[in-house]
Amino acid sequence: MAAGVLGAAVILVAAESCGTSTAPKNKTYIANLIAANEGAGHTSPGSGVTTFVDLGNEIDWTMNLTNMTAVFASHIHGPAPAGTNAPVIINLFIPNVATGTVNGEVAHGSITNANNANISLDSLRVLFNNGNAYVNVHTTANPGGEIRDQVHAQ
Repeated sequence: MAAGVLGAAVILVAAESCGTSTAPKNKTYIANLIAANEGAGHTSPGSGVTTFVDLGNEIDWTMNLTNMTAVFASHIHGPAPAGTNAPVIINLFIPNVATGTVNGEVAHGSITNANNANISLDSLRVLFNNGNAYVNVHTTANPGGEIRDQVHAQ
């Protein structure tokens, strides 16, 4: 009986040592959106951050914008190395009408294989890991894009 109690104690200690504090963290990607990334001479008072958290079966995202006015769309574009343009592969924030000035979280969501027919999660991860996708925020003043950044691992 003592051996059984000792065995149970060893199992309990081993299970405790495998707690969530040592579990691997979900991979996080980020795009730090600024006007300079749109090209030479491009200026804007606005900026933003879009964060992507890979949960395995989905990639959750959150977009925060600062001092952005008249936003009418934001997307992930790819495949595209830095400094090049590419088609939209995923819509992020598409308001019904252009916004007023926004500050803070404007949108969040989840990308899954089921809700996105343009690209698989595996292919999106490859683009993110290789720096071949970017987030772009479009405004009425800059319909081609006011701020952007390549998505990269955090």
